[in-house]
Amino acid sequence: MSATIRHSALDKLDLCPCFESNPVSGPAAERGTRMDLAFRGLLMGERQPFLALSDEEQDSVMWAVQTAKDVACYHEIISDEALLKVVTPHLSHVGTEDARVEALCLSLDLKSGQPRSYHKQQAAYALGNMARTFTDTWECVLLFCDQQEVVHYRYTYEEAEQWVKGIVDSANDPNKQPCANEYCAWCVKKDRCQQVVEPVVQTLAAVESEVSLAEVRQNVLADPTRLAKVMKAASIFEKEFLKPLKDAAKQLLLDGGSLPGWKLQHQTGSEYFDRIAIVSAAVAGKSGLDDLVTAMGGDMGGKAYREWHEKMRLPVQEQHAQRKGDIVKLVEDKKARALK
Repeated sequence: MSATIRHSALDKLDLCPCFESNPVSGPAAERGTRMDLAFRGLLMGERQPFLALSDEEQDSVMWAVQTAKDVACYHEIISDEALLKVVTPHLSHVGTEDARVEALCLSLDLKSGQPRSYHKQQAAYALGNMARTFTDTWECVLLFCDQQEVVHYRYTYEEAEQWVKGIVDSANDPNKQPCANEYCAWCVKKDRCQQVVEPVVQTLAAVESEVSLAEVRQNVLADPTRLAKVMKAASIFEKEFLKPLKDAAKQLLLDGGSLPGWKLQHQTGSEYFDRIAIVSAAVAGKSGLDDLVTAMGGDMGGKAYREWHEKMRLPVQEQHAQRKGDIVKLVEDKKARALK
């Protein structure tokens, strides 16, 4: 039993058992809290938190509320925070869900910002709910409101407990070792963690050495294991060291300071016309649909096209679907642990 592990930390601890959340909430977390309050409020008929949001945030929350109602299929949605506490086996922290549909054995979680994996966090909520209701399956639905995307996670009691217990045991292991990952920037230990500091120091040493970069590249490419380590180190250097410095340098210049050899470059924002302007011009010019579609690029993304058909309640003619060439990207294997 751990007194420190929160439900929200489980996905980070799954990647690094040494992760420790920063107690200071950033702007993104504060925005998420405001939107959570507005989401719950609207489901209970309370509009004040919703009215405090920006127009864009209101659109996102309204989508989430309507989607939650669609998912609930007319069943009661519990949104009173006092009724949404979750006690999960192996965790002493009491979690709080955003909403729940008891009749469907289903939880709803509003997520703002960029989509990420919340599989382990939701496993903990599912486990707590299954233990509470003596059921062996539970579904968690994530509402990514800024992207208007829905993700479904479904768990059995056995697999949810396996995830939660495994992560808790790993975090409580006295011999645990840190592992650099995408959440390092959110960890309170990042500025002193060996997995973050050492790659930065090594990269700086290579850059400041008198050895030619061509020679360094040749030596690295000759050893795949070393290549993997260097790529990992460079990634950490870029994210945890160089980017914060660049942000601070930009702010220095914005505040009127000077930075030898650097200046601010201003770029005019791109021009665009909104939906009303497009429709008005099409009507005034008596433009046909073919002309309008051609003017807007001639095609439409698959997701937008399918959502458009769904609103019109028309089936998609699948024989018209086309697919562009595949894109091959080099990405880090998130499941792999730190290279030795």
